[in-house]
Amino acid sequence: MTPAAATPVAGSRLPAWLARGLLALWRLLDLLVPKRGDHWAFFTHPLKPGQFIENSRAVFEQVKADPALRKCVFVRASGARLHLEDARNTVVLPLASPAGLWALARCRVLLLTNSTSLDMSLQCRDGSYVAPRPLLRRRVVVNLWHGIPLKRLFALAHPRQRAHGDRDAFRRQERRHYAGLIASSDVDGYAMSAIFHPIPPDNVWITGLPRNDFLRQPEAALPRYQREALATLRAATRGRRLVLYAPTYRDAHVTGTAVRRFDDGEVARLKALLRAHGAVLGVRGHYLRNAPAPFAPEHHDEVLIDLGHAQHEEIAPLLREASLVLTDYSSVYIDALYLRLPVISFAWDLDHYRQHQNGLLYDMDLAFPGPVTTDFDGLLQALDAALGAGSPPAGERYEAARRLFFRHDDDANARRVVERLHAVLAGATA
Repeated sequence: MTPAAATPVAGSRLPAWLARGLLALWRLLDLLVPKRGDHWAFFTHPLKPGQFIENSRAVFEQVKADPALRKCVFVRASGARLHLEDARNTVVLPLASPAGLWALARCRVLLLTNSTSLDMSLQCRDGSYVAPRPLLRRRVVVNLWHGIPLKRLFALAHPRQRAHGDRDAFRRQERRHYAGLIASSDVDGYAMSAIFHPIPPDNVWITGLPRNDFLRQPEAALPRYQREALATLRAATRGRRLVLYAPTYRDAHVTGTAVRRFDDGEVARLKALLRAHGAVLGVRGHYLRNAPAPFAPEHHDEVLIDLGHAQHEEIAPLLREASLVLTDYSSVYIDALYLRLPVISFAWDLDHYRQHQNGLLYDMDLAFPGPVTTDFDGLLQALDAALGAGSPPAGERYEAARRLFFRHDDDANARRVVERLHAVLAGATA
């Protein structure tokens, strides 16, 4: 792995007008430079630019030892923690640099986490953002979307969210150029096809989510940074059972209230229940944090622990250690189903969420196989029952939810993505 240092040409050191001008010149360069099918572009997380994680990372792990592929990992933040041990023919490049923009112009394969406008976004001196506009018709673009949507997004969102989420016209247009968009099941594939309209439906790949490989692989096969995260987590839980609490993001400009804050009395009752069951609550908020955390800082102790994104980049180690997953509408519970973990929903704003926020793609009775609680007393009762059950969840309702979301039940999701990608490249050059 060869790190490349270069002087930034766009981003926070340049005024917006100059950054836009330089990227317009780059678009001309992109038109002229031949693309190489053995040059694959990976990007750090669009909203956590110092981290190389999730589906993109899992696909990278699948190909990192292949010397025939030139893996270009583009970073947009100094001090990025990439953990690229044992990678061959891999280069790390600041996107906002001559070397980075030249390498991007040569990459035929773009592996996106979200979209070009987010994965390649660069902040200007005035706080605005610009992004390269790559020529998509000369490339193989695959969107490695991070999860299985439970909420309505993009084309299926409520009008107000749709206008906000699709305010970048290029982001809408690029969907028709995707050679691949990953999905986890037939039903999920139909949903993704609608959400990412106008993608051709045949270009939705039901490969499973590559990052779910991290849930099922033997621990020794995990990347080293995830094994280290497991050790850190085990030191914090000290043999006690982990209840993972991971609420979803709420659009504050629509909701007015983006978090359900637990008061002192509720926290005391919750901790007493956890202690009685030899458990701890690990709190992992959404990385798009737009409101105070659900628990005040003084509530955190050896029973209520912080499992935030700064300390724990990937959620896979947390899920591997969890005994139970508590959420509201976050699709993290679907990942928990992959591990056959019990799940509870604390849907304190269910009616408002359905009617005024993102809304839900599926009826909760169909898609969520655990208790759906709407008040604190109901939440405590559900936690008490789940922690006291002593056996994995079972039953037709639980199995139906797993069938709804998973076609594959293994640790070969990344391999299937890479195989499809090679097939597309071979077909394009045949």
